[in-house]
Amino acid sequence: MTVLAGFLGSGKTTLVNHLLRQADGPRIMVLVNDFGDLPIDEDLIAAKDGDTLTLANGCACCSMGAGLYKAFSTALDYEPTPDHLLIEASGVAEPKRIANFARAEPDLTLNGIVTMVDALNFQTTREDQRLSEIVEAQISSAHILLLNKCDLAQQQNIDICAEILRHVNETAPIIKITHGALSGDIFFGEGRSIDRLSETSNDSHSHTHETDFSRWSVATDSEINKATLKEVLNHLPPSILRVKGIFRATGESDLWVAHKAGTHIDISPLSMDSSFSGRTGFVAIGTKSPDFSNILDAAFHSLK
Repeated sequence: MTVLAGFLGSGKTTLVNHLLRQADGPRIMVLVNDFGDLPIDEDLIAAKDGDTLTLANGCACCSMGAGLYKAFSTALDYEPTPDHLLIEASGVAEPKRIANFARAEPDLTLNGIVTMVDALNFQTTREDQRLSEIVEAQISSAHILLLNKCDLAQQQNIDICAEILRHVNETAPIIKITHGALSGDIFFGEGRSIDRLSETSNDSHSHTHETDFSRWSVATDSEINKATLKEVLNHLPPSILRVKGIFRATGESDLWVAHKAGTHIDISPLSMDSSFSGRTGFVAIGTKSPDFSNILDAAFHSLK
């Protein structure tokens, strides 16, 4: 489950539509506070049943208007079972409250809180005494911060916004975007599918590059100590936005899955189904840097 937060007008719905349009593979269910606020294009809609849309790309959309817990119940009972819940929180909601549900529900794992910030209007909103507490709560609880509308704001304002965000949240990566466009790899933390890691020898690497982001992967059958892995993930630099992996834990027969979303780290038993290939390894995505691969190579080499 990923919680998408951000004040009114920050661009959450635009981002959700962008993510749905590029969704390919995992079944995503979107929960939104107001069904009418999500203008999903007609070519994405396959069927409508009450407050639930079935989407042509295998995703679904459900209203949270009837209540948060009822919406969660609908999502968890939905057939076919979604692979990922995307919660578009109300513009005035505190995302921590929603995220706590994932921690209490055994069928859910918190993938992280992503908060969007409007670079054009953020300073005005934050200076409003009626709104500043809500805005800062959304920012401080984020594991990743998206500074949106950077095409509309002056560079000076963007720099000021980034400085304020870093003051309120010292650890979350800040990603500057326009038109709510963000790679699904970064948002959902899927990276390159673990199941599709190429048939290569243990600890071999493959790298691909996009304009703004770098990717990395390693296949390994080595047993890994969970506490050591968590320590390694904890010390990765903010430029490494997402890490996901399936691994064999030291002294245990079951497989485990680990993921890092900004500052959020989760290591939990892997729920396997018939589609799992049995391959183990790690993938990562981050902002483009000449040291990106070297940092990850060194970090994961230390797990041997």
